[in-house]
Amino acid sequence: MRMKKTSEDFICETDDREVIKIEHATKKYGIGNLNTIAVNDVSLTIHKGEFVAIVGTSGSGKSTLMHMMCGTEKPTSGKVYICGEDIYSMKDTDLSVFRCKNIGMVYQFFNLIPVLNVEENIAFPQVVSGEKPDFAEVEALMKRLGLYNKGYSFPNQLSGGQQQRVAIGRAVISKPQLILADEPTGNLDSKNSEEVINLLTELCREFNNTLVIITHDEKIARKADRVLRIEDGKIISDTLQGGDAEK
Repeated sequence: MRMKKTSEDFICETDDREVIKIEHATKKYGIGNLNTIAVNDVSLTIHKGEFVAIVGTSGSGKSTLMHMMCGTEKPTSGKVYICGEDIYSMKDTDLSVFRCKNIGMVYQFFNLIPVLNVEENIAFPQVVSGEKPDFAEVEALMKRLGLYNKGYSFPNQLSGGQQQRVAIGRAVISKPQLILADEPTGNLDSKNSEEVINLLTELCREFNNTLVIITHDEKIARKADRVLRIEDGKIISDTLQGGDAEK
């Protein structure tokens, strides 16, 4: 008889092994001669605790690559492993739970749930994964985020910077191995952009999260440990900050 999996079965524990491993991943859209290759035979490894920036022009394939990492864009061919798990071999329901437990997402346009208040938005990943929300932990995190007096406010009552802080709280509340951020400052002014990135990187360093950010902002890229540049669906450079190229 097959045993039913519990939410704990989907928690990845990593030491020094790869948090992300992609093997010859390609993503095509369309059919026949009309197809477009968004990601073209990409292989890469990202280790625990790394802060990696992915940069490239619009249409270069960087967003598709990130969507592959977060479990929402199955490659046409190739493999994507998160914490050693071949995520696209999972059933959809298992993958959903796995993502809630192990992957936190921060989006350009916040993607908060408008009918939930700040406290509820931050706790949402715990609810989805079947946990009882720890509101004492949520309150402590809100204090770190400068949102302590905003717990009962709704997203439309917040500034853009405050909404992105809520999104960061939602991403880190479950202590996932991996944080993925897609242009997290693209909808913010320069002051809020700097504050949000500093807060996000500070929290990820503290919790030893692996952080991958897509950005057009070279100032943000310079904060990363490593910069991947993508063009026409291929990684054209993979550089350690300080000028030491890995490729």
